[in-house]
Amino acid sequence: MGLEVNDVTVRFGGHTALDNISLRALNGQITGLIGPNGAGKTTMFNVITGLQPPTRGSVTLDGRDISKLPPYRRARRGMARTFQRLELFGSLSVRENIHVAASEFRRRHRSAERAGPTTETLVERLGLTAVADVRADQLPTGQGRMVELARALACRPRVLLLDEPASGQDEAETAAFSRVLREVADDGVAVLLVEHDMDLVMSVCDELHVLDFGKKLAQGTCDQIQADPAVRAAYLGESDEDTEALGGS
Repeated sequence: MGLEVNDVTVRFGGHTALDNISLRALNGQITGLIGPNGAGKTTMFNVITGLQPPTRGSVTLDGRDISKLPPYRRARRGMARTFQRLELFGSLSVRENIHVAASEFRRRHRSAERAGPTTETLVERLGLTAVADVRADQLPTGQGRMVELARALACRPRVLLLDEPASGQDEAETAAFSRVLREVADDGVAVLLVEHDMDLVMSVCDELHVLDFGKKLAQGTCDQIQADPAVRAAYLGESDEDTEALGGS
């Protein structure tokens, strides 16, 4: 199963930020949510995580309606999120950032698994060993994104929402990030990804949803989206350079 968003509409006064949008993020898959700036992607994340109540529509997790639950209760049910802007504990080290999340998971779920070993496993898995004792506010953005992902994974999510996680990463960091995302999905987690790096999106996503001005423009596999003329026109325009950005010839 996984995450389902059903007929969600969000209005701010006379502005419709999302217009009757439905989507699914299935367990074991990476689902991409793409579109131009202002398309409604972050608003959708806010609806899913409970930060923004929809005007109408519902959100279900593994078949259970969670539309009325506050954000912290959705998190306890297995939802984890990263943000466009890095949200690390700047005065804590990389290791301490991850340990806080692992400790909270252990406390909330009365898990027998100790936070220390979980933390060290994630430090190594995310390639953070060399900076494990560095304060988070001293890291470049690319490494900070990896810490943010490690902290989210310490919460053992069933659904992982990533909002522009490759922003600020160099090519090597993005490649490592891509590898970890595939591993996470292969472990059975439902991953929902908002990202402007089309190379990353096309390399890792199993399915894509395209938003434009709050409406769903298209849905399909990466190949189907690359070939969709409406996506080319509305999302990237008609130029050869933009067509290449979407992965076309």
